[in-house]
Amino acid sequence: MIGTASCTRPLHQALIPLAISVPPAALFISGKTGRAEMEEELDTQPAIERQTPPSIDYLIEITNFSKREIQQLYRSFKELWPIGTVDLEQFQLIYASIFPNGDSKGYAELVFKNIDQNRVGTVTFLDFITNYSKIAKGTLDERLDWIFTLYDTNRCGFLAYNEIFHVVKSMYQMMDSSLKPAVLATICRQHVKIVFKNLNIANNGKVSKAEFLQRCRSDSDILASMELFGSFSSGLLNI
Repeated sequence: MIGTASCTRPLHQALIPLAISVPPAALFISGKTGRAEMEEELDTQPAIERQTPPSIDYLIEITNFSKREIQQLYRSFKELWPIGTVDLEQFQLIYASIFPNGDSKGYAELVFKNIDQNRVGTVTFLDFITNYSKIAKGTLDERLDWIFTLYDTNRCGFLAYNEIFHVVKSMYQMMDSSLKPAVLATICRQHVKIVFKNLNIANNGKVSKAEFLQRCRSDSDILASMELFGSFSSGLLNI
């Protein structure tokens, strides 16, 4: 099973790459992670009822992480959420600690819902690590697919102006809660206009997932950003 230790920084670092725009932008935090050996068995103390994760062999098989990386992430997850699941409010608190100068509730909810694909209201370690694997070490299409579903808030299979505006607005609020509403709206409209231009979307149009993937693949700036983003995401666990 998966070893544990007390260090929450790797999970905080793992959440950073989930703050993505188009083109994606990774946000940095500094710090060293512990390198203690994590070979002990999963604690089975009956004091609290917890969600037991799948075996580490299974997680290695379905993700692109090594045994050490999975252990490192799991010990952080368990330290923060001992019962093995996290709800929206708890998830929002983590984002608030990472982005103390902004209002991250809205963006944290978007990320949470993108991970909680089954809409059960809680996220398990399995949910978290499979999503993070796509972002950190997945193929280009896997990363772009994850970004698309983040923006596709109503799950209709298309991206429209209002959806992109909503995500962009939540990102700016996360970074700086002091922006006045009028200023925020102006900045977001300009940002969405750039997104529409880059994706070749008409002002009142919409784009399907297939079109989104195709247009992103053909944009050299987005491809360069994705490469840089992938390198940064993978490097977090080696800090």
